Amino acid sequence: MKFSKTILIILVCCFAIKLSMAQKIKVAQGTSISTAAIKQGEAFNFMAGGDAYLIEKHFKDAEMHFYLTCVTPNLGVNFNNYLNIPGGVFGNTYGIDDVFALGDKAYVTVEHLDKKAGMNSLTIRSLGFDGNIATEETPAMNITFEKIMNSGFNHASVSPDKSLLAIVGETPFVKEQPAKFKIAMFDKTLKKTSEAEISMPGENTKNKDMKVLVANDGTVYLIKKTTTNKGETALTIYQCSTSNATDVKEYKIEMPAPNNVSSYTFTMNTNNEIIVSGTYYERRTLTVGDPKAMGIFYFTNTGKSTPTFKMSTLDTPVENLKARKIIVNGNTVFLATEQYKENRETPQPGAPAFEYNYNYEHKNEYVIGMDAAGTKKFQLQLARDLTARNFDTHLYSGYYLCNGKLTVVYNDNTKKYILNDTYFGMQLPVLVQITNDGLMQAPVVIKDESKLESGFMLFANSGMQVSENTIIMLAGNTREMKPVSFVVE
Repeated sequence: MKFSKTILIILVCCFAIKLSMAQKIKVAQGTSISTAAIKQGEAFNFMAGGDAYLIEKHFKDAEMHFYLTCVTPNLGVNFNNYLNIPGGVFGNTYGIDDVFALGDKAYVTVEHLDKKAGMNSLTIRSLGFDGNIATEETPAMNITFEKIMNSGFNHASVSPDKSLLAIVGETPFVKEQPAKFKIAMFDKTLKKTSEAEISMPGENTKNKDMKVLVANDGTVYLIKKTTTNKGETALTIYQCSTSNATDVKEYKIEMPAPNNVSSYTFTMNTNNEIIVSGTYYERRTLTVGDPKAMGIFYFTNTGKSTPTFKMSTLDTPVENLKARKIIVNGNTVFLATEQYKENRETPQPGAPAFEYNYNYEHKNEYVIGMDAAGTKKFQLQLARDLTARNFDTHLYSGYYLCNGKLTVVYNDNTKKYILNDTYFGMQLPVLVQITNDGLMQAPVVIKDESKLESGFMLFANSGMQVSENTIIMLAGNTREMKPVSFVVE
């Protein structure tokens, strides 16, 4: 019996070594260029014209700013700076509202607020790979208003196949009236194909956060986040279409007390169904320490008509667990989560208004695998413990699908892998792959001949997957950056 156990252990070890040896990462690096350090930025990206548009947006001085790095397939940089248009004057302002790819071209939406005319107008302009924003524009949405502080909101969403653009205009808030949205659909040539005005069930709420998704078949989803009178998050999903403005389906995500949503994220699957998933916690009268996630929840509108909702407990409660991304891979839905905490420092006397300093904690990551109905299959942990002050973009992980496997790229403590290091500094990049069955392969540490330039950190969440096995990301410091590519073999 001991002999058979020994053979089993040897076979398992050999299998693990084989997996580790079989996985290779080729790293290529472009030329360094100057860059700007962005505080509290949010990364997103897309492909257009064969180039990777890597964008970081952040809100400052009462408007949204977009910093674009446009990278070519051979790791050249076409543009690396803020996107700008003339801003107008007080009471007659222009601003970039969104950036996206439609078809094989890049565009921006520009919002024009004209106080005298009482008009909120949204137009679409093309965006060149050199960062140039055209002056020619396509009208997309008009919203009339009486007060500029209640002038409505515009939302843009592109279908996953990049063939459809939905522009959703949220009309000004009217007390004790339903929320009204104007929807305009465009094809990839910017031809308007349909439009409608839709009223949502129930009475509108003033303080809410709206997100918009459009599916490949033209179904529009609106995800509304509000707050209950007890301060808890409430989520409602609306499903509608310009082909039938009166057919609005409403799905409310509700949990049995004392459970409440603590974080969430969303995506769509290949059946044009929406998926909303995240973490939940138990509301208690007395709590000690930081809030702990007790489990995860999963919602989808099966067949675009039947709500499917499931809750699953975690193996053990986890403090400060935040939902990061949903990745659908065939019959498996991955929910990537992270232990994350943000602490804002109390401003010192005389400090500029609204200029705050922040301390960040990025700890263990948990990947939960579910089937298409939301049943939990497995839970995996990626151990790490990192901190940063003010700038923590480099501590967010990137999640991709390479060669049919979930691929997590992140920075980790150098001392876990190299003793007495004098080259990398505090962190170095690591790549981990996970199969649909929950098999996590040995981490690939990016060092030796594949290492980045000394002093450069990888920005894993800035990346864009450009092929089945290739990811383009940025690496840099507070002064310089360069594009890098990872090829997973």
